[in-house]
Amino acid sequence: MAGARGLKSAAATSQSKAGPDTEARIFLAAERLFADRGFDGVSVRDIVHEAGVNLAAVSYHFGSKGSLLLSIFRKRAREMNRERHAMLREAEAKAGGAPPLREILRALLGPPILWRDPASHKDTASRFIARAMAEVTPQLRTILESDVSHLKGFVPPMARALPHLSEPEVCWALHFAVGLPHQCTDSNFKRVKALSDGQCDTADVHAVLERAIQFAVGGIEALDAFGAAKTERAAT
Repeated sequence: MAGARGLKSAAATSQSKAGPDTEARIFLAAERLFADRGFDGVSVRDIVHEAGVNLAAVSYHFGSKGSLLLSIFRKRAREMNRERHAMLREAEAKAGGAPPLREILRALLGPPILWRDPASHKDTASRFIARAMAEVTPQLRTILESDVSHLKGFVPPMARALPHLSEPEVCWALHFAVGLPHQCTDSNFKRVKALSDGQCDTADVHAVLERAIQFAVGGIEALDAFGAAKTERAAT
């Protein structure tokens, strides 16, 4: 206990000298490094050097390197999902509570794709999220496999927009649609540029978003039409 108090005291002293933004500097430095090198490619000493703080400050504010990664992921995921739900609420307000499928998908896909634009000032966060999900740690895997609270709110409006699909089928549609932003990572953009001999413009993320929405709308509406035809055949 005395050792732990000493560690916190040292970190607190360092923080008072460095200023009140020590925690933020650690957070942003770690986010940049994790985005560029991945979890295993970054040491706590790398983070300390990048942030310009001492080793005790990292332990004081975040504990372990794994806890630091989780803190960053949780914060950025909350920010992204707040944007998604704000866009969904706006679409519902404009459409009297029943927005078209296209606008539901815009709310779902827009933030993760548009964050890639450097003008958003969230491109580092976008790269961090993509890297963290590609090189998932055991702690993060537990969250990704069980926490779907941010998606639950999309099920009712999608069900209203897709009257011929059962709720399980709506969940399948949502599941496949939410995978589209994962095709918009650095490595996957390099693949499509290689596939197209450089003709696909991955820098225009607004155009990428429109293509993703159009692709998802086409597939999901085809599922809905199939469900309608199946219902009709059963009734005759």
